[in-house]
Amino acid sequence: MYRPLRCRTALPRLFLTALLSVLFLSLAASAHAANGPDYAIPGGWFFTEAGGGGGQGYAVRDTGTDARGQTIRFWSEFRRLGGVATLGYPIGEPYVGADGFTYQPFQRALLQWRPEQGRAVLANTFEMLQSAGKDDWLLAVKGIPRPIPDDGSGGDFARAVQIRLGWLTNEAIRAKFLANPNPAQIQNWGLAQAIELYGLPMSRPEAHGPFISQRFQRVAFQLWTVAVPGMPAPGTVVAVLGGDLLKEAGLLPSAGGAGPSASTTPAPRPTVSSYPWYVASIQGWPNCGTTYIRAYTRDANGNGVNGMTLKSWNDWGNEYIASTRSYNGKDGYWDRVIGPGVRPGRWYVVLVDGAGHQASDVATVTFTASCEPGQGNVQEAEIEFRAR
Repeated sequence: MYRPLRCRTALPRLFLTALLSVLFLSLAASAHAANGPDYAIPGGWFFTEAGGGGGQGYAVRDTGTDARGQTIRFWSEFRRLGGVATLGYPIGEPYVGADGFTYQPFQRALLQWRPEQGRAVLANTFEMLQSAGKDDWLLAVKGIPRPIPDDGSGGDFARAVQIRLGWLTNEAIRAKFLANPNPAQIQNWGLAQAIELYGLPMSRPEAHGPFISQRFQRVAFQLWTVAVPGMPAPGTVVAVLGGDLLKEAGLLPSAGGAGPSASTTPAPRPTVSSYPWYVASIQGWPNCGTTYIRAYTRDANGNGVNGMTLKSWNDWGNEYIASTRSYNGKDGYWDRVIGPGVRPGRWYVVLVDGAGHQASDVATVTFTASCEPGQGNVQEAEIEFRAR
């Protein structure tokens, strides 16, 4: 049986705090660089990027107190850890987990407030997904390896560290894990600091579609090996958005409402610029049994491409992110079931790259309130995304 391995290092906490401050200091200014519709609120900042429009969004604040009477400082810690450039935008409000700790989710990470340390730390996102039974889903849909059931350490932490570091057999991923992320300002970067930031490996590297992936406690790395339009170039190592995975897996509390206390998910705004992928066709048919969307990602020659990430949502949020796969002998397949019967409403689908950035035009599907045939009614839609 796999036992979650909690990272413990001999690094003094004061040193770790100083280290992370230096590590992300040069990125912190970017959290304020392009605020757009975002604005200051008492004790923090309100972000609308993950709000689904209409002025909705999520607040990041220094507010509330922990069990020791200290202010829970997610806004200060968000800035210390690099802000948007490092953590992405907030995708939910703070909440208290089953373990009694207070959390706030962001696109790339989940922050956990630690009263005994007086600071926030990056939670072991991928151990949480494992504990929730999401390993098969991560493998099938995201190409993220299952954790190795037994590392052979017998519960000896020092031995576990030695064994798991031996799983860093892919040179590019190993280099990404060990590299000083800010050599201009950090002179004493080493293995202990890398473990503190990313956690230890939970798997060995595995090939999945156009990339090789390896799972860690707090991150998953993808080494892209195949040239795919709109995706990272071959040889590029990128981090998977752990916070978005928690949200997609249904492991975050739902939020609703309006204003700077709750919301939903983002609606990327299509621009006139030429994305590397485009919407080649949208077709629709009536279907009284089920309302759903299917989509295909195909290269310029019409061949299906697996491992591409599609994001869908409606005007109230309800975001769903999944990758294309093989289905019924066809590559590049993706689908989303809206629900049984007739479900009228407008839905959006877009291709995103490995960093979560928009890589295609947005496809809009409008489902009708009637499923009568021959009158332009739609409950079954098919979208084709094609590389330019």
